[in-house]
Amino acid sequence: MRLVITTGCAPRLESATDFKRFSLRLDLVPGHDHLTALAPVGEADGDSHAWVRPDALRALSPHAGQSDWEEGFAAMLRFAAQHGWTDAHGRIRAHIESTEAAIPVAPDVFRAAMRRFASGVCIVATGAGEERCGMTVSAFTSVSADPPLVLVCLNRASSAHARLTGDGVYSINILAAGQAELAMRFAGQTGIHGAARFDARWQQAAHGAPVLRDCLQSLICAPSARHEAGSHTLLVGQVIGTGGGAGRAALLNFDGTLQPTGQAA
Repeated sequence: MRLVITTGCAPRLESATDFKRFSLRLDLVPGHDHLTALAPVGEADGDSHAWVRPDALRALSPHAGQSDWEEGFAAMLRFAAQHGWTDAHGRIRAHIESTEAAIPVAPDVFRAAMRRFASGVCIVATGAGEERCGMTVSAFTSVSADPPLVLVCLNRASSAHARLTGDGVYSINILAAGQAELAMRFAGQTGIHGAARFDARWQQAAHGAPVLRDCLQSLICAPSARHEAGSHTLLVGQVIGTGGGAGRAALLNFDGTLQPTGQAA
């Protein structure tokens, strides 16, 4: 397995089921030191090695808790201890592979480029009654059909972020061409806040999430995985219900404006 730490990103674990080798790759932007970068998972041991906490690896592994993975991981730790590759705290010694991360473009340049990508518009919502909350998103995509998984990117600065990334069921509502005002409302552009954003068009689905009755399509999702990336959280959900599906034109986000697509056949 290999632990990868990149400037500006959450640590990730590659080849989590390969227990025969262990290394650490640092992708750092110039000006960032490896001591700070390693703090979430361990600490440096000189310039070429680091001590990594096993609990940090377990937290990053999607297989943690599965009996086969736990047995293999325990065997890897025993092997490392037998060869003197652990310290008094049980941390594992890893060789550091250092690379210089590419310097990203400026945020304004990135935003201008992404405005040229046409995308649909959705409202992600959760809660019931006065606890309902939601936000407008354009970063939405399918991940897998078997099992059925979808992904949305949620801005951590949003007041709805904590609720939407919690353990509750949530809905993703794909907006129709005539729902631009609703998109702006849930984007915080109309002065309406909190549960007051939900009008009579919303109903509580059997699974517990609010759904927009006249949207093109609604997906009811149970949380499956969360990953922090830059300013956003990537929320992966398993689809446990659907609704809507009317054959109308969709709402499109392109070049900073909301506009309709052509009529669906």
